[in-house]
Amino acid sequence: MPLRYVDPHQRRGPLYRASVRFGRSRAGQFMARHIARHTDPYLFRLTGGRINMGSIINAPLVTTGAKSGQKREVQLTYFHDGPDVILLASNFGGTKHPQWYHNLKAHPDCEFGGERFTAGQVTDPDEYARLFELANRIYSGYAHYREKAAPAGRDIPIFRLKPR
Repeated sequence: MPLRYVDPHQRRGPLYRASVRFGRSRAGQFMARHIARHTDPYLFRLTGGRINMGSIINAPLVTTGAKSGQKREVQLTYFHDGPDVILLASNFGGTKHPQWYHNLKAHPDCEFGGERFTAGQVTDPDEYARLFELANRIYSGYAHYREKAAPAGRDIPIFRLKPR
């Protein structure tokens, strides 16, 4: 089944907005960090990407470990910009980049949602600002993550995945 197209311009309904509010709560953050990250990959495989723990759509990113060279998998929220997939390395606003960030920097060829891509970090400031604004339409918690990461001097990286 092809990767679901996530249009950041699409109008979201009340269930989606409620899911985002819950996701930003203390209980929602706990669930995302400790439960959904383990269950969502199985739900993705079992349902062909049609069902997640919440209404925010995510899919598995498979990278090659920067140091180990072994395959690594993590479930991530995403959206599309034309044919490209956009990912934010928010790490819940933590002080360090997530491990998959280092993996993509070392080995940009990856799989996302079962499709093959080549990743590149967005470095143009105008493009970064545009994509971050679109990301906030998908999940308004990204702005909060940016605020949490800022005191540590960490900007949240954005990756553009181009189909191979």
